[in-house]
Amino acid sequence: MIMAFEGYFADFANDKRQFFAEVKTLDDARKRAESHDYGFLAPNEKLLKKEYELLWGRLQKGDIDHDAFWLYAYYCCIMLQNYHRAYGQDGKAEEFLKLRIDIKERLEFKKSGKTKHPKQTKSDQKTDNESFFEYLGKRISNGLIDLLRAPTKVSTIRDWVSALNVERIYWFFCRTTITKSLLLARELEILDRIGSVFSNIDVDNVVSILESPNPVLRVCSVAFFALRFIFNGAMLTKHAYGSEKEKDYDWELRLYDELYKRHPVLVNDLVWGIVNFITNYNWLTGIPDPTAGWIVAGFLFFDFCWLIWQRHLAEKEFLAKREQLISDRNFYNDLLINFVDEKGEPLTEEKTKEIGLHIKLLNDEIEQLEISWSAESSYFWFNCAAALLLAVGFSASMVFTAPVIAILCYAICTFGVAMYLSAGSYKNFEEKRLQAIHDPNNNEAIIAYNAARNEFIFTMLKNVFLPTLFIATFAICWQAAVVLTAVYLAYQLYSAYNSYEEKHKQQVEVGAENPVIEFNEEDSSEQYRDDLLGIAAVLS
Repeated sequence: MIMAFEGYFADFANDKRQFFAEVKTLDDARKRAESHDYGFLAPNEKLLKKEYELLWGRLQKGDIDHDAFWLYAYYCCIMLQNYHRAYGQDGKAEEFLKLRIDIKERLEFKKSGKTKHPKQTKSDQKTDNESFFEYLGKRISNGLIDLLRAPTKVSTIRDWVSALNVERIYWFFCRTTITKSLLLARELEILDRIGSVFSNIDVDNVVSILESPNPVLRVCSVAFFALRFIFNGAMLTKHAYGSEKEKDYDWELRLYDELYKRHPVLVNDLVWGIVNFITNYNWLTGIPDPTAGWIVAGFLFFDFCWLIWQRHLAEKEFLAKREQLISDRNFYNDLLINFVDEKGEPLTEEKTKEIGLHIKLLNDEIEQLEISWSAESSYFWFNCAAALLLAVGFSASMVFTAPVIAILCYAICTFGVAMYLSAGSYKNFEEKRLQAIHDPNNNEAIIAYNAARNEFIFTMLKNVFLPTLFIATFAICWQAAVVLTAVYLAYQLYSAYNSYEEKHKQQVEVGAENPVIEFNEEDSSEQYRDDLLGIAAVLS
């Protein structure tokens, strides 16, 4: 069988096979992990992270419970901890350190003959006993602490700039839809009929208020992209130059890896920073308004194509990982056929069972990897659809001058941005749907699917209607807007309470039996989350 990506994963696959052949104790696993320098960890980081994620999912669900696989999870934790430490991501390194300790305790207690995991720590027990208001206060205080620490973290500043840019884009389309709708309503004398309900509506004053931030937003349309480009460029330079540990990896390869990781956002920011400057400040560049509009429309289609390119890159990573898992499965199948172990010695009964578990685990991992990719691919296409709606809606608004059609075009653009904001919820829904199809007899999977579906529907409706509704209500009748805000805050408190109850329920059911880590997919989904940040219209 021809392996198209064998050169990419050969070192990682060989190391994995040698581990299972040679490592039998925690100390051996630790020493082997520590022997790998950054020159091994950096090029294999994506393979390693996905390997751990897939293995951890099987271990948590109890599908596989063999010391060899727990040892390998421990081994992966140490390597991921060392990678993030060398890369300067101490927060992520601490997460893997805690998880590594939990796995070690689990293995040691199992070796001692006890059947239960160690008791919860005092902090865990305190978390179990905290009231809702303590839980809410802790979340608020953590948020304030993160806010105060934000200026000291480049990655946090970059994320904030990205989030503010999305809000800027959404504000533009919401504001344009509302102002054009109000002007049309005044022209059709609709406002005179509803004036008795909301008192007299001064359309010119409302439009003036809504358009007053335009000069600031015009500056932001360039500044946000410039700031993020500078931050990403600085991070690229930092890692290409490298810390002492990073220098174990050749600088040219470090530079290539950083360019591969960051080029989608760097290109996006460079393109849109230039486009927004020459179109929003067209009195400086001498570009007529209609031409400026069509330049923006053209580059909105560029965003659509750029998303397809990034999906292609993600698909290559998926295919490489799947090929590595298939190669591993073929390796263990060959051992069974030849009835020898990794060292060429005849198989014992215990080793035969272990190889059988390897094959079972690899089959499960391949299935889960394909489900994960299907969800991620759907996420990409969902974002592509959002980008296409923006491009089509914005282009149509310049072709069709009738007020009603123009309003409809801007409403389509608003819907496109709402789709983008809901993409994360859609990905979660799609993954839960595929898991339910994969295991239709699993009640937990069905319940999770229904919850994810409802959450996606609500998120989509919220992102489509709420911002426009809030802006329009505040512009027309601030008293009604205050009531609406109070209702929304009450709903958010109710949602927080449900989240608290669900978290408390899970802690009671699971206790400390399985340590859990939340993956921060900064290098994957966050990269894709930034894709549509360049979809900005001319704020004129």
